[in-house]
Amino acid sequence: MVRVGILGATGAVGEALLRILLGHPEARPAFLGSDHAAGTRVDTALPVLRGQTDAVLRKPDLDGYATETDVVFLAKKGADSLEWAPKLLAAGCKVIDCGGEFRFRDAAVYERFYGGQHTCPELLAEAAFGLPELYREKIKAARIVATPGCYPASAILPLAPLLAEGLVSPRGIVVDSYSGLSGAGKTYSDKARNLFVQCDENCRAYSPLTHRHAPEIEQELSLAAGAPATALFVPHLLPVDRGILTAIFADLARPASTADIVAVWRRRYAAEPFLRVFDKLDDVELANVHRTNYCDFAAIVDPRTGKVVISSALDNVIKGACGLAVQCMNLLFGIPETTGLLHRCV
Repeated sequence: MVRVGILGATGAVGEALLRILLGHPEARPAFLGSDHAAGTRVDTALPVLRGQTDAVLRKPDLDGYATETDVVFLAKKGADSLEWAPKLLAAGCKVIDCGGEFRFRDAAVYERFYGGQHTCPELLAEAAFGLPELYREKIKAARIVATPGCYPASAILPLAPLLAEGLVSPRGIVVDSYSGLSGAGKTYSDKARNLFVQCDENCRAYSPLTHRHAPEIEQELSLAAGAPATALFVPHLLPVDRGILTAIFADLARPASTADIVAVWRRRYAAEPFLRVFDKLDDVELANVHRTNYCDFAAIVDPRTGKVVISSALDNVIKGACGLAVQCMNLLFGIPETTGLLHRCV
């Protein structure tokens, strides 16, 4: 039984992690850390869990994590991960970071888009990028895993094999994404303007061309292509609770049909339990992935313009965050990868 710690157990990511882990047959929440709710029962802070746990939230404590857990999920916003990750690793814990602090290969990119100094850049080369479909073996051997952002996951998964095969050009890719409001977490965001009265019956772009997920997308697409990739990324908010629908537009690098695109996916992802390839774009929709760890995608080639249009969908809280993190935990500890994730999660 894997002993699990969470730092930030009452936030949007922490709560969703806890709800998955309480149903996981081979993991046990052992240390649930919360700065603001320490001493409070979990089911008081999170009434949705009434009857599922009698655990008490605790002040985050290094000795507690070190002696009581095998792995710690870092689920707080901001730079807390930079403080905690090195200490937890030194104490012998494995770390799964659900934020952006260890996703980049270059600390300067992090500092430019996240606006602060990266205080442990030596861990960037060590951290495994937490997409099992692309980095499974590295994740298995890692001490620290950085799960990708929700938007990047929706773009990287369908594009990576096409770039690796040389079917699409790495230059001038357009990623047009639409997310539910849970992507902004539980607090108000000036950038997202995510109050109900601002979002109901509404849809708008936010942080166009400047969103911090843009360099993450370009980094991973460049690695897949083996050449510099450029991606124009514009996210939008939808008046739904969760889910991401992404439309991707890319130039073909050589003549190809829709069948050629689909054949690459089916060959590359044939054994992947959480990736589903569809034949038609209009079969890819938020309802099919809601509260699941699936990512669905489909494509259509337009011979007139020489472009491929891809539609992908995932649940931003599950496959875009917590489900993906638990999938990585399973790999770290030799647990069957789908354990705890084959049902509609939270």
